[in-house]
Amino acid sequence: MEALAPLAGLESSTLACHGNSASRRRTRRSSSTAFATEWSCRCADEFGFSTAPLITLGCIMMRKCHLNTCPVGVATQDPELRKKFEGKPEHIINYFFLLAEEIRSIMARLGIRRFQDLVGRADLLAPSSKPVNPKAALLDLTAMILSDPNADPRPTKEQPPFPYGERLESKVIELVQPVIDGKIKQLELEWQKIRNVDRTFGATLSYYISLAYNEKGLPSNSIHIRLRGSAGQSFCAFLAHGVTVTLEGDANDYVGKGLSGGEIIIRPSPQAPPEFRTEKSVIVGNVCLYGATSGRMFVCGQTGERFAVRNSGSTAVCEGVGDHGCEYMTGGTVVILGATGRNFAAGMSGGIAYVLERNWGFRQKCNMETIDLDPVSDKNDILFLHGLLSEFLEKTGSATAAELLSNWPACTREFIKVFPKEYRKALEDIKVKSPKFLQYQASLDNDYKEEENERTIVTRQHSVDPDPRVDDIEDTLPDPNMNSKILRRLLDKKKGFTRYRRIKTSYRKAEKRMTDWNEIYDYKEVRRGIQVQAARCMDCGVPFCQSQYGCPLGNVIPKWNDLVFQDNWREALEQLLQTNNFPEFTGRVCPAPCEGACVLSIIEKSVTIKNIECTIIDYGFEQGWIKPDIPDNRTGKKIAIIGSGPSGLAAAQQLNRAGHWVTVYERNDRVGGLLMYGVPTMKLSKEVVQRRTDLLKAEGITFINNTEIGKDIPARQLVDENDVVLLAVGSTWPRDIPIPGRNLNGIYFAMAFLETWQKKQMGNNVDELAMHAKGKHVIVIGGGDTGGDCIGTSLRMGAASIVSFEILDKPTEKRANNNPWPQWPRVFRVEYGHEETIVKYGQEPRTFNILSKEFLNDGNGNVAGIRTTQVDWKRDATGRWFMEEIPGSEKVFECDMVLLALGFLGPEKALLEELALEEDMRANIQTESGKYNTNISRVYAAGDCRRGQSLIVNAIAEGRQAAKQIDLDLMGRTSLAGPGGIVAAKHRQVYSG
Repeated sequence: MEALAPLAGLESSTLACHGNSASRRRTRRSSSTAFATEWSCRCADEFGFSTAPLITLGCIMMRKCHLNTCPVGVATQDPELRKKFEGKPEHIINYFFLLAEEIRSIMARLGIRRFQDLVGRADLLAPSSKPVNPKAALLDLTAMILSDPNADPRPTKEQPPFPYGERLESKVIELVQPVIDGKIKQLELEWQKIRNVDRTFGATLSYYISLAYNEKGLPSNSIHIRLRGSAGQSFCAFLAHGVTVTLEGDANDYVGKGLSGGEIIIRPSPQAPPEFRTEKSVIVGNVCLYGATSGRMFVCGQTGERFAVRNSGSTAVCEGVGDHGCEYMTGGTVVILGATGRNFAAGMSGGIAYVLERNWGFRQKCNMETIDLDPVSDKNDILFLHGLLSEFLEKTGSATAAELLSNWPACTREFIKVFPKEYRKALEDIKVKSPKFLQYQASLDNDYKEEENERTIVTRQHSVDPDPRVDDIEDTLPDPNMNSKILRRLLDKKKGFTRYRRIKTSYRKAEKRMTDWNEIYDYKEVRRGIQVQAARCMDCGVPFCQSQYGCPLGNVIPKWNDLVFQDNWREALEQLLQTNNFPEFTGRVCPAPCEGACVLSIIEKSVTIKNIECTIIDYGFEQGWIKPDIPDNRTGKKIAIIGSGPSGLAAAQQLNRAGHWVTVYERNDRVGGLLMYGVPTMKLSKEVVQRRTDLLKAEGITFINNTEIGKDIPARQLVDENDVVLLAVGSTWPRDIPIPGRNLNGIYFAMAFLETWQKKQMGNNVDELAMHAKGKHVIVIGGGDTGGDCIGTSLRMGAASIVSFEILDKPTEKRANNNPWPQWPRVFRVEYGHEETIVKYGQEPRTFNILSKEFLNDGNGNVAGIRTTQVDWKRDATGRWFMEEIPGSEKVFECDMVLLALGFLGPEKALLEELALEEDMRANIQTESGKYNTNISRVYAAGDCRRGQSLIVNAIAEGRQAAKQIDLDLMGRTSLAGPGGIVAAKHRQVYSG
């Protein structure tokens, strides 16, 4: 229901909220304040604020409360995790104080003095004029608003008396009181009549038993209650141990909710006609046995939906269930002698279910994410089932049970055992660690002995003892040739984030890598421990790694982390490629904002997401799984893309998959844009780039190199000859430094320096001597990835010395107070080029808080040094930063080569001017908000030319989303995925207004 807003000039958005439960979704400015004020006007004087106060104490919505693995120590009894809890009473006090202050402000505007006077003032409410959800405008809320001006709006506190003494349960409690008082040991009541108005029968009785005997309850079979009729909701809820209730008839929803040791027997009325078939009839409602902890339940008939949800210890037998059976079940045993609904065992993590399958399509109805389906062949399973079915037959007279027992044990072939994967793993771990089990294993044949010996060896190599923490993962990693299934059983995925350390480095040793141009990564070492690193992923309920602070592509990171842990590389690859066209690029070059937003980084070092991503795609190429994706059909639409950088390539592949004819124009001699010439080969091998572009050509994409649009081909001609033109030209206009001496020789833009050397390495006929750093004293002005690449390249060329200038303060070692998680951590990092410089020259290359004032001339027109001064960053009265030079800090740095890595100002202007494209305030191509079409019809823009200088992962995301919009605009619909790999379904409008 859409919110109602108070009148008296208040904005409707101020009090907007959704739904009528205590758990509210936040909307606009202040949902908690809106919720309290609006609902008080609807006669409410009690409020539930859901998780908001919990979040003030540090809850991060991990949604792992039931696993005892809360990483911030809120919902856990683990003493090590409890140490992570940083919440204080003052946090909640501040929250409610601010909430109260805002409510007081609203009350003052309404003219209400006391909060109690606000309760029931429905006359102050009016429907929102601009509801957040358009459907809300269709609701008629006049019945909820006081229309009689003479009526008293305040609610009455008088409530009619409830006839407790007349309840059936009150009479039963009176009859069984001698047993509760210990005067007699057992009591069986005669048949009682029950009606559907008799709700929660058994709950009050269990209360009195628990009051006297705690959770132990009474001895078994102390009280036996017999009932006939139709029971109301929550029949036998929280039924205590020692109480048995037999019902002949049927019951409503929530039978056995929170069952706590009692026994429930439900069978059809003996007056049912002879043709009545229990296995075809539903005799209890939905959500039966919800949250049961112990006890037994026998139902001679079918149950409704969500049977045994969150069951953690009870035993139940029935003859069929509806949808979502055994959902989130964590313990206990369920036997189902009939058909099931869909989504069976979703989220089931414990307990066992035995399901009779007679061509009812059970396997197709199961949610297989957390379970395995096994045959019932174990001797213990067969004995257990036989005993339980015999008891079920005795207590209910089930014809189905009788038929099965008459054909025992042959009929066990018709049963399927639903076995949760985590439960199986836990049982196997217990067996491996049990001395009795080891003795038993020693008596088995040689094959079993060899497997146990291997397991023992692995245990010594990679201890999973929870007490000592693993300090150095490289020292504990097992042999990479070891059976991955055995390794997976030994690793603790549930608490891996507390027990395994992040791998120290993914690079080769600096002493070796700085002497060659090969990629800097140590792939062998990374892959050797990749399953251990995947075990550190917490599988967060709210994965911030794929939020707006994390991966721009919406990569489903926890999913493929878990698949790598499970050794399911093929599925991990498919999950990765759903959202990322080029993981081999991002896995090497991306700075990994996903790791900065990783929930684990709150308390530990983040998961090595980037390494896992790169390993998945590289393994896929090694196995030959990556093949050209050629569309089955062509639309006939022609699309021209200007620029072959990451954005252009991503858009080209997506549009080609949609069936369009795509031509990519590149002004350079090779495809790839900055991937080919802007990123050094030791960071991204050009063989990797070429491998991908060859695949794109095989998929049907046409590439035209050495062609500059606007120079070799008029841009307007390209627009006229194609259905769509997409500009993905990047941000290539470099920022300069306008100080005296800028025209001296030896001063180069960073990208010109990197491109020239890359072309030389690839065999192009270029004159690189002027830009060669061998024997020179190099100063790099500017930091970031480009500055770091200039350092690494100059070092490998043989520079005599390397210094890097950064005008900002040196970042802190840890997050500053104004840089909270999950924002990108602005901390001090030592990248590959910095480490290599320290190893070779013995000192850190970076100098912070330094401002270049003048380039010095050697007398021959060449740069000989830079005159600099130190600066201090301060805030003005408005909180804005400003720079102040420090007197007396002037210093001259000698150099004979300067590289300017100061970033970029936007796309080059010639093409924009030819097409008359509008620009935004930052000199980028202007597009509609949230869209990619420009002011010129059929011309689109994506990547850095639209959003400004950014990351490769952002460029890929831009290309994908631009392709989606282009396909939608051309065809009226699209099958291309949005963020997170989600394909939006087109729904038929079922309402008007």
